[in-house]
Amino acid sequence: MRTLEELKKLEKKELQKELETARKELVENKFNVKNNQAKNAHTIKKSKKYIAQILTVLNNEE
Repeated sequence: MRTLEELKKLEKKELQKELETARKELVENKFNVKNNQAKNAHTIKKSKKYIAQILTVLNNEE
């Protein structure tokens, strides 16, 4: 995961790729927690926050 400052420096295409990757990671985290494969359920919250940051940066660019 990148910091907010790093996200602001990225171009729109790179942000879209980062968003796609983050969403895939969120799905994987949800699956792993649901099937008791992951011990850290807080990763879901972190992933959601990261996705929100990416979307905020994307919306501010336009």
